Amino acid sequence: MSLANISIIAAFTKLDYAVLAVYLIAVVALGIWMGRGQSSLTGYFLANRKAPWIVACFSIIATDFSAISYMGMPAWVYQKDLKYIFGQILTPLTFLLVVLVFVPIYFRLQVFTVYEYLEKRFHPLVRTVTALLFLCYRGLWMASAIYIPSIALSTAAGLNIYACIIAIGLLTTLYTMLGGMRAVLWTDFIQLIIMIGGLFLIIGIQLHAFDWNLPDVWNRVGAINSASTGSPHTTWIDFGFDLKTESTFWSLLFFLMIYNLGSYGTDQVVVQRYFTMKSKRQIVWSVMTAGFLTVPVVFLLGIAGILFVAYYNVHPELAGELSSPDAVLPHFVVNVLPAGLRGLIFAALFAATMSSVSSGLNSFSTVGVMDLYRRYLGGSTLSERHNFFVAKIFTVVCGALATLVAIWISTFETTILQTLVGLASKFIGPIAGIFLLGALTRRTNTIGVLIGATFGLITAFTVDFEIVSKHVNWLWTAPLTSLVTFLTGYLASLPMGGSGAAATQSEAGLASE
Repeated sequence: MSLANISIIAAFTKLDYAVLAVYLIAVVALGIWMGRGQSSLTGYFLANRKAPWIVACFSIIATDFSAISYMGMPAWVYQKDLKYIFGQILTPLTFLLVVLVFVPIYFRLQVFTVYEYLEKRFHPLVRTVTALLFLCYRGLWMASAIYIPSIALSTAAGLNIYACIIAIGLLTTLYTMLGGMRAVLWTDFIQLIIMIGGLFLIIGIQLHAFDWNLPDVWNRVGAINSASTGSPHTTWIDFGFDLKTESTFWSLLFFLMIYNLGSYGTDQVVVQRYFTMKSKRQIVWSVMTAGFLTVPVVFLLGIAGILFVAYYNVHPELAGELSSPDAVLPHFVVNVLPAGLRGLIFAALFAATMSSVSSGLNSFSTVGVMDLYRRYLGGSTLSERHNFFVAKIFTVVCGALATLVAIWISTFETTILQTLVGLASKFIGPIAGIFLLGALTRRTNTIGVLIGATFGLITAFTVDFEIVSKHVNWLWTAPLTSLVTFLTGYLASLPMGGSGAAATQSEAGLASE
């Protein structure tokens, strides 16, 4: 559902505007200051490979926790259940697989983008195709990340929605363009602290309303859901095998495994943080710490969702003002929190947005320059200074396009989390399949992997057809398309014997089989 119809009782005050303005000015100033003195692509894209591991760790978490997650996960719990939240306990296991499968390859190659690996393993065409798939799905994701908090702010503060979208896009693009990766890393570090602080503040105010009695809230929510659906709201896991049922143990197991493996193992937006550290040990520490820290952050979002259920049950007058479950967090903020704190929470929403969008813009610029411009437009023959200038131009262009597409995203009519994760699944499954073919097999060759990717994409967009979607829920998209890509790519390579590709792997030490 659109957030455009959020109903509010309270309104932004001058203090709220001041708090939000101070945050925006501080973040932009920090980003610009951190980017001073940069003149090389290694510095602009990879922070000269000197980033502290804990800063990179926080950036990994902040990058994947946009306002989509910040608003979407509590909204999911508020309108559905806890199954998706509890499924996130699998996250550290996925990060361990990333450390075992992908980190050794990336560190050994010392690449700028993950797609360089695909050229070394297969062919430049595979690198280009996968890079373009990345640009497609992450472009839509970035636009959505800009749109969602813009809608919430425009309604709460009475501002024009287009002005909000342009402000977020412009300010984020500005400090990302001027500051490069070092600015992105350090602003992510600060923004994650603000995000978590805002979340604790929301939960604290919710619990205060119930005299800090969380067990009472838990029982109350279970009774509410039991009365409305006939089953406890606190049901943790559904072990059923029905493919139509959303959030079963099996759908979450395979979805989160492939989705997180794709995000943290093959997605340039996240993986680029690995390239900013100087040693393999630092990368492993950063990735595994991020995996374990992600779980409590997700659980905090789930707790907020549970408390929303209880709070709105006790205050039916507020529930009647809530036009969309997706709007529950900003609706609560503008109607319940006092002046000043409203501005602080919206600053947290902006932090969630700007950290993700800035990471996306820097990665887009990296892919644009290293995978496309230097290969196809003569950039490899030109000076470092020229390519550095082009990198900044790419950042500005990508920021402008993401801002424009944010307006189009407003036409989506499903839940925040389902819309964006479902959309990403169509691309991330085939992409994950391509990388797994490269990392886990010797026989797969260029023709085979391209055939596999084609069938994976066809499958991804076929599952949306009405006749298919009646039998398979959206969580199966990523694991299904990844499996189709992997099996089809491997089998299609067998008649050709994998000659050439296997030799390349052997020389580069890129396959584990």
